[in-house]
Amino acid sequence: MSKPGIIFDIKRYSIHDGPGTRTTVHFKGCPLSCWWCHNPESRSAAPALLFRDEKCIACGSCVKACPRHAVSVRNGALVTDEGLCVGCGACCDACPAEARELCGRPCTVDELMPQLAKDEIFFREGGGVTFSGGEPLMQPEFLIEALDACGRVGYHRAIDTSGFAGKSVILETAKRADIFLYDIKHMDPGRHKEFTGVDNAVILENLVAISEAGAKINVRVPFMPGLNSGDENIKATGSFVSRLKGVVGVNILPYHTVAKGKHDRWHMDYRLNDLLPPTDAQTHHAAGILESFGLKVHIGG
Repeated sequence: MSKPGIIFDIKRYSIHDGPGTRTTVHFKGCPLSCWWCHNPESRSAAPALLFRDEKCIACGSCVKACPRHAVSVRNGALVTDEGLCVGCGACCDACPAEARELCGRPCTVDELMPQLAKDEIFFREGGGVTFSGGEPLMQPEFLIEALDACGRVGYHRAIDTSGFAGKSVILETAKRADIFLYDIKHMDPGRHKEFTGVDNAVILENLVAISEAGAKINVRVPFMPGLNSGDENIKATGSFVSRLKGVVGVNILPYHTVAKGKHDRWHMDYRLNDLLPPTDAQTHHAAGILESFGLKVHIGG
């Protein structure tokens, strides 16, 4: 039996996570804390219980279902004792109103492969499997085993990554991945750390390393007005990327407000409440700068 990883979602029929129609496996855990994070529930590496109080009908099904008595009613409200809760998901499965959701469940590669096989017809027509997150490189053993298993049956393999990982880890995955979807969030190390919680030195070094190792790379630039949209940063991005080997294109990913909705849903703080999506003029201006470096640029996923 293979060692389990922790995944929180398997998205089918994705057309924005690599070439063709793909199945995207989302890994739990991320070492970054981006202000605009679209999957804030994925940051913790451990399974986490999420609760939408506005959907709760106070039926008590979760209280009865919990094998460790971690869920109880106190002062008329449902309370989860985190010391007792082990994230088994029994309360979520029992909730008729879908007010409780378990984000992250153990999954072995042996369990994952039959799920992927359901979409094999799309893989044979130019699609494949994308390993995303969170950050898939945070679970290297599970990721490498899954890459190997997909390779044995001929599935195209993409890794959607921030690049923040040990160099030996990313180079091992580079031996197996057919393409990297690689984020460049900001070229300035100070601004990068401000917006994501980590310096960008390791990220840029790893991008150079997989480029030199012969990897195929699609660079992705999340585009946030006022944060990383300035001409100086876009020019620095174009200059850096244009010197790399194996880059097949650059995707500009315009900011949108889906992230705010997710933060609101799970009662998480969001730092960009007043940020508006970029205009078409702003986005096309940035695309023109990148194209001036000889890069093939696409707006959107």
